[in-house]
Amino acid sequence: MNKIIFLALIAIAITSQAQPVYVDRIGFKLESIADIDIGWMEIRKHTAAPKGKQLGDRIYSAGQIGYSQKFVEWMQQSYVPRGCLGNATYFQNAIPKFNPTNSMLGNAINMHAQALPLLYGAQTKVHMFLKKDAQGKFVPQTGHGDYWYIEANELHSISDPVSFISSPDEYYFVLPDFSSNSKGYKADDKAASNLMGFANHKNITTYKHFYIPHSQYVVILTKDNEELPFEKITIGDFFTEAEKQLPVWQKVNPVSTENFSKAQKNLTRLKEKYKSKWNGIAEMKLSKTQITLQDFVNATEGYEDMFDNKDIYGKEGTEATFPVLKVKKATKELSKTNQPQWLVIRWTISMPNQPYNIHLHESVLNNFNFEYVYNYFFNPEKVKGQTYKPLRSPSYKEAAAVTEASEAVKKNMADKNIYFFEDFSTTAPGKKPVGWQVKFANSGTTAIVTNPDGLDGNWVELRGHYINATLLKNPLPQNFTLSYELGAAQNFTWGAKGLTMQLSKETSPGNAESFIKLKLRPGFNGSDGEATLETKFPFPPGYSNGAKWYTAPRFSNNKKSNRIIVTIKKMEETLQVFIDKMKVAEYEKAIPAAHLFNALSFDCSGNSAQTDKFYISNIKIIKE
Repeated sequence: MNKIIFLALIAIAITSQAQPVYVDRIGFKLESIADIDIGWMEIRKHTAAPKGKQLGDRIYSAGQIGYSQKFVEWMQQSYVPRGCLGNATYFQNAIPKFNPTNSMLGNAINMHAQALPLLYGAQTKVHMFLKKDAQGKFVPQTGHGDYWYIEANELHSISDPVSFISSPDEYYFVLPDFSSNSKGYKADDKAASNLMGFANHKNITTYKHFYIPHSQYVVILTKDNEELPFEKITIGDFFTEAEKQLPVWQKVNPVSTENFSKAQKNLTRLKEKYKSKWNGIAEMKLSKTQITLQDFVNATEGYEDMFDNKDIYGKEGTEATFPVLKVKKATKELSKTNQPQWLVIRWTISMPNQPYNIHLHESVLNNFNFEYVYNYFFNPEKVKGQTYKPLRSPSYKEAAAVTEASEAVKKNMADKNIYFFEDFSTTAPGKKPVGWQVKFANSGTTAIVTNPDGLDGNWVELRGHYINATLLKNPLPQNFTLSYELGAAQNFTWGAKGLTMQLSKETSPGNAESFIKLKLRPGFNGSDGEATLETKFPFPPGYSNGAKWYTAPRFSNNKKSNRIIVTIKKMEETLQVFIDKMKVAEYEKAIPAAHLFNALSFDCSGNSAQTDKFYISNIKIIKE
């Protein structure tokens, strides 16, 4: 009977949704609408025959407009916005025009867009900050959003321009593809570059794909997966173009006559410096692409120029560099035909710790039919007579797999004095813990149940994650003993974030009126760890408020499992903390005797290194 009740409680927790919580001028709290399939502003059905159009001197055929409309429809068939509101539209190149409110420099750079290939595509904007209108429908509260694009011949938004040598006739750029660079991604970007298996995902592994740090995920389709139709330029080409552009930039964004003379002399000096590398490929660090006339003014002997790649200690070749490119001559003309020269599917992740953004990411990866789209444009006989179908239903939700409870769960549930017990035995390894709210870390991952080496049974792995017990009966008993087992990974980084257990009284979900916080961090190489006990009980006056630091005995990082048992006792007004039965702290007048807690969570937000993992299990609350 107890087992049936337990599984029923799990089912209730899985199927129930939090009520949307609105904050004035901001919108609904993201976590309160995270599980709601809000959907689209409008489902676009293009029933009329497409018509061509002209923008400036650019002509877009009916076929190209029709492709853009298909992109919209394919997006909406592949993705249902969850926790956000979607709007899908199609577009063509932004035609550069002189803007009287822009600077001369800004206008000059904008005009370089005239050299770009013909572009057409579709855009989905997902609005995350929402309110409800008079009819009770979700509508945008602000203009903020994330984006998903499908575009033919896109270049500008996936490249870094080298504007100094560019012109309305020729666009020079670098493609920031760290995945193909020998240096690879910086350590801080590696986790994001493989969000949900992006780097080797089965649906895109055939195609060129890469992550642009702090910007977007990019997948590029070309016929037979050929290289993009770009040419690498030489160092000689660069300086030849720079010499042509020097007087142009003097007119656009002038320096003094004296400084312009310096710029010309320094250009001559640089040509001489790189004479032996004249026919070598021009490569730059991303931080060096935004060259200005002032860079040539400053390029005196000993000054770091656009091709230098040294660290602060003078060591050469320390950072990734990328070849300076231009579009092949024939490509711009070919882009005007109905055959795309390449297709770009890209999407942004501005809030990787929010469910709406992760849902967009995994929907594109798992639902969007990249192979059909490739064949539609580059091998049409393969899909002749076939309509687009997503690889997976956009409404797909992974069912929570509940496994049978352990004997320990059954035994503890049969004891009337055991108020709560959790050993995560009802969750399959590799899955999110059943009965717990999980939040995404900055890496886009969540806490999962695992079987760590050296530890028996199921444990929740926390690496920058937060979990909150949703099956906790409320409120807790007035007097109780809370215990949990805590493990730290071997070689846990000294100085990384500790694990904070918070037992609180919340006035609403996430809003703690009062609390006990115990943060534990392992020591180094066998030394004791650190414990921080923080309390907040402001009413009535006279009870414990503030933080104190203690030693966490025998909690270090030198063993495979580094396991301890943490115990917190609340008896009337007294609070005691034990680690492996050793008393660490005791407050005699800590908590009002009648105080009742109603929320339990664990948090180690901020950690990301593979070694900086905590494991928790066997959480027990005994009524005293």
